[in-house]
Amino acid sequence: MASHSSALDTLIDLETSERDNAAQQLGKLRQTRQQSQKQLDMLLEYRSEYRQRLDDAMKNGISMNELQNYQSFIVSLDQAIEQQRHSLNSCDSHVSQGVRDWQHHQQRLNSYDVLATRRREEADESARKQEQHQSDEFASRAVSQFG
Repeated sequence: MASHSSALDTLIDLETSERDNAAQQLGKLRQTRQQSQKQLDMLLEYRSEYRQRLDDAMKNGISMNELQNYQSFIVSLDQAIEQQRHSLNSCDSHVSQGVRDWQHHQQRLNSYDVLATRRREEADESARKQEQHQSDEFASRAVSQFG
């Protein structure tokens, strides 16, 4: 039984390490996702400000060349925004996978813990029975000696 317990303890230690590594990786993935969201927010804000500048310039009069420059830059911003949205979606997928990985390791660890608890309870019950058997045997000898 001790070798089973030792092997189980080793599995628990290994799975705890795997779960902790998965948690660490998940934290990094969430941080990357947060940075990606922040970058998208900044691009959207910059586009909005630049669009407002174009509207103001058009109210005050603007040359065709300046208008084309503004429009070209806005198109470039729109492309950067689309790329950043794609990047954010990719980050979301990685975070979701990271959560599933962590959950997988946590479920395995929980299973090992349940098994370890059952083994301890079985060992305790076996020890109680052994102790009861010894006590009964002692009582039986005492009765036969004095009886």
